[in-house]
Amino acid sequence: MSNDALNRLASLAGIEDGWWDFFGQYRLVPADTKRAFLSAMGFAVADDTQIAASLAEFEARPWRRWLEPVQVVSERDGPPTITIAVPDHHEDMPIDWVLTEEIGAQHKGEFRPRALPMVDERGIDGVWHRRHTFQLPGAPLPGIHNLRLRGPAGIAAEMTLIVSPARAYQPPAIEQDGRLWGVATQLYSLRTDGNWGVGDFSDLAELATRAGPLGASAIGVNPLHELFPCRPERFSPYSPSSRLGVNVIYIDVEAVPDFKESTDARRFFASPGFQARLAAAQNAKLVDYANVGSLKFTVLESCWKSFRANHQDDADSERGQSFRAFQAAGGRTALRLATFEALQDHFLRKGPDKGYWRHWPVELQDPDSAAVADFVETQRERVDFFSYLQWLADGQLAAAQAACCDARMPIGIYRDLGVGIADDGAEAWANQRLLCLGVSVGAPPDPLNLAGQDWGLVPFNPVTLREAAYRPLLEVLEANMTHAGAMRLDHAMSLQRLYWVPRGARADQGAYVRYPVADLFALVALASRRKGCLVIGEDLGTVPDGFREHMQDKAILGYRLLAFEKKDGGVFKTPGEILGQALVGFGTHDLPSLAGWWDGIDIESREILNVYPDPAMGAQERQGRAEDRINLVRALAAEGLIAADFPTEPGLSTAQVAVLVTAVYAYLCRTPSKLLMVQFEDVLGMVVQMNLPGTTDQHPNWRLRYPQKLDAMLADPRVVAVAGQLMERAFGSS
Repeated sequence: MSNDALNRLASLAGIEDGWWDFFGQYRLVPADTKRAFLSAMGFAVADDTQIAASLAEFEARPWRRWLEPVQVVSERDGPPTITIAVPDHHEDMPIDWVLTEEIGAQHKGEFRPRALPMVDERGIDGVWHRRHTFQLPGAPLPGIHNLRLRGPAGIAAEMTLIVSPARAYQPPAIEQDGRLWGVATQLYSLRTDGNWGVGDFSDLAELATRAGPLGASAIGVNPLHELFPCRPERFSPYSPSSRLGVNVIYIDVEAVPDFKESTDARRFFASPGFQARLAAAQNAKLVDYANVGSLKFTVLESCWKSFRANHQDDADSERGQSFRAFQAAGGRTALRLATFEALQDHFLRKGPDKGYWRHWPVELQDPDSAAVADFVETQRERVDFFSYLQWLADGQLAAAQAACCDARMPIGIYRDLGVGIADDGAEAWANQRLLCLGVSVGAPPDPLNLAGQDWGLVPFNPVTLREAAYRPLLEVLEANMTHAGAMRLDHAMSLQRLYWVPRGARADQGAYVRYPVADLFALVALASRRKGCLVIGEDLGTVPDGFREHMQDKAILGYRLLAFEKKDGGVFKTPGEILGQALVGFGTHDLPSLAGWWDGIDIESREILNVYPDPAMGAQERQGRAEDRINLVRALAAEGLIAADFPTEPGLSTAQVAVLVTAVYAYLCRTPSKLLMVQFEDVLGMVVQMNLPGTTDQHPNWRLRYPQKLDAMLADPRVVAVAGQLMERAFGSS
């Protein structure tokens, strides 16, 4: 097999030849891995002949069409310069162009290719082609525009022209050198008197109402992506069915107007059997997703029947009008999500192994098929039910953000966009041609995962994503900026490259695949401006050269966690050495709380669960953590925030933990960072870790609930004291 052709095709498609691992060794990407990736991207690469043909076609593709599918430019560059590819025999023909801006304005002109500057030329299929450029007479506003070319002899071409703002949106309080703080929580963990065993959108609104007066400007939550309503055991927020929908398990059923209107719903809710199951869910230490999901969806079925009878088709019903408007605004994207969920519900009733869409009849695996259209027509009531759930969830999320605004929060809800999706979910089914279903996203080997990681998430295909003018990605971005003032980009480096793992291969046999980084940053900035949403990029781990410069240029905040902000020798950075254009905090959901970190519960958990690839690593980690405790006390003492003789051993008393927490957050207050996030687990002295990376069901990931109810948490003197400290140290709320 011709390795030269394979390597060139792989390089053009974005597959890197190799990568440096954590241990300083260069890993050359095997040919088999390249072939697996290329095949997943849609290239035929079974033998030398196919590789040669695929390479020839891919190289010729830009020359065979007058316009590329998309061009992304910045408003700072002025009038865009457009590149066209013209066959020799069309060089002298008059070509009309029409630019239709997103707002509807049109601009027109004419040119003859030969009169334009030529920048390149090449022979394709025996015909000489030339690339020319022409400049539009003016600069369109930022947005998504359409450029069309028309000429004699049936010449026709069109392109999406995306004009990006120079910088992403920042709230005035941050853009004008202000500094804000917020609270970070896992929505499912919240306890209130009203929820059914999992935190809900009404709890989120209550949190806003209570945290706003304390001075909080933002509420950070776990990803709210739609999971699998018919499979509640699939509860990881980072392995969603669709990032275009909202997780319907967070619906507050008792707040749904149809609950009050439905006699059946209220009768079932009041039954002794239901109340017994509800009490069990409410009193459980861990979220019982199966029980909660069953309780909610059973009652919501009754609510739906009431809505159908009283509102759905009533032209005078405001709720009916609102639902129909929601469906219309969601268009094909929303319909596909509801259709998938109705199909999955249909097949799961036939057996628990029927949920994966690749196991459905072939004609139903294609969302554009006539069979799927027939299903929607014949099962319209069931499809509408899942649309109804999304409508309820969207409305309650909007109400929570409104509560943030009422509490005068400059940011409000701070959402989290996961890096990928499950390959058996709605987004994968709907976008098969734009995804690489034969690979998954992961991470290369590191000290804690010598074999690498395979997260089982499906990535966008960089080739077909560009062919689709990036619209699917823009949809995902804007969906997760809706009803939010900020959004976290999980594993933000995915804008530049992702580590892929071939299906069935070991995780250390993966490779990095490049993405069009300048274009993707421009899209993030555009979505941010359109939605008025601050963007924070989680840039932890291995960061490619130049990536953080892109973030700075686009006004995207970085991510700085004190647990990792160290210099040579393990010494913690001083507050002034921590990046200003960033979010700052102590840890995240993937790390233990401050008290848990101090005690090394993450190390103990890995040892108990045999997660370490080498048993000796546990002892090394313990030694490293002991040194970290000493260095942290020294750093805090150097700032006058804690006594120099503060104990550095595990097992602090409750009072000592409170002193440590106060000192750490005072330290973070002194950084120039724009946004400081406070974790309840830290302030309340909890010894927990919400998620233990490298585990699935061995650790209660995504199920831990707070021991206190929300009102008690917000009234806790420790929370009030830290909030007051933040306000005193220039972290204002307006």
